[in-house]
Amino acid sequence: MIMLLVGGYTGLLWVLVKVGVFPKWYGWMKISPIVVGVVAFMVIFLPLNWNAPMGGTVVTVGSVGIKPAVAGPVTEVVAVSHTPIAKGEVLFEIDKTPYAAAVLQAKAQLSLAQDQLTRKAKLLASNTVAEAEVEALRANVSVAEAAVTLAEVDLANATVRAPFDGIIPAMTLLSGNRVTPNVPVLAFLDIDKPVINLVLSQNQIRNVKPGQPAEAVFKAFPGQTFQGTVSGLYLTSPDAEYDLDGATPEVPIITDTTYVVVLDLETHGQTLPPGSSGQGLVLTDQGTKFQFINQLTLRMTTWMNFF
Repeated sequence: MIMLLVGGYTGLLWVLVKVGVFPKWYGWMKISPIVVGVVAFMVIFLPLNWNAPMGGTVVTVGSVGIKPAVAGPVTEVVAVSHTPIAKGEVLFEIDKTPYAAAVLQAKAQLSLAQDQLTRKAKLLASNTVAEAEVEALRANVSVAEAAVTLAEVDLANATVRAPFDGIIPAMTLLSGNRVTPNVPVLAFLDIDKPVINLVLSQNQIRNVKPGQPAEAVFKAFPGQTFQGTVSGLYLTSPDAEYDLDGATPEVPIITDTTYVVVLDLETHGQTLPPGSSGQGLVLTDQGTKFQFINQLTLRMTTWMNFF
């Protein structure tokens, strides 16, 4: 943008010489474009770095690893990659045979414990058995009921379901694969709650606050500019964190730290695919007279996305 300004000023001088306003090129006319460029940079473009900061944007989504709660071979894979899946829908099935058998066994043990308690309770009425013996049988019934509950939970967990609305980016699980508890076998993405991240350097965030207007463009949507606001700032970075393992902290290498500003954009019903990238800016409360320059730059960028 500064090159356009200097080029426009130089072109104006050329026109003025051609039409005779100035009879010739004077020395000051040759130097003035440099002066204009330096002054414009110091007065206009440099402050824009923190008055209307611009940076790269990317759309991210939450992801969880699907970890089965029981072990066994996969008997059926129901879910399909890149297909919306509603919360509670079946993703895949694990062989239920041992878990169904465990439920039957636990119920049989419960039935036996209940029968024993019933018989002993009748004998207690006639003082034939001690009350402590009956209490022990009542405890056995409670233990057997708990065993039935646990067996039924394991049987239900043999059917693995979606934890929320989302998609599977790549279905790599096949029937016959053996899964083990608490080991992730699939990635599941929460596409209904995308997060638009604007990455700014540490000298750009000085005036950024939640609630300020923001704009963003994406390569996937050439010609469009999305309006919104700043919903939050992550004023920390991995370089700022010590690994508290008891050892002497290692001082990180000093780098140009970047920070993430979260944007809340109005997409008008359009879905921003996870991973979509582009450019964004924040319109702070400072230097509002020249913020249109970065807004113009952003709109030039979105039209260049056609190429």
